[in-house]
Amino acid sequence: MIHVLLADDHPVVRSGYQRLLALEPDIRVVAEAADADAAYAGFIQHQPDVLVTDLTMPGGGGLDLIRRVLRRAPQARVLVFSMHDSVPLVRQALDSGARGFLTKASAPESLVHAVRTLAAGDRYLAPELPAWLLD
Repeated sequence: MIHVLLADDHPVVRSGYQRLLALEPDIRVVAEAADADAAYAGFIQHQPDVLVTDLTMPGGGGLDLIRRVLRRAPQARVLVFSMHDSVPLVRQALDSGARGFLTKASAPESLVHAVRTLAAGDRYLAPELPAWLLD
């Protein structure tokens, strides 16, 4: 079972992610958070296999959350799921320690695939982004 924590400041977005992932027999959303501070606390409490986070959130934002989580748990698998898809921002997220990046314009099944990919220990990049970003 893959345990996931969802962090996004929009309740309707979190609900959609949760419902999509709940359809998968091998994935369980163990916690949700509306801001970076709550996401960090949830990560400590639930120790999910994959943290799915937006970049733009209250409480320090997603980049700060990634850094905080990785200082505490260097092996953490963080997937950024964001509407922002500029190459410099994607690069910044990956350089901060995210193991994957998915845009909110991606097909819904891409989220499931990305979560499974990170849980398996691999990296994931949305197909619409340049593959060299993972180098």
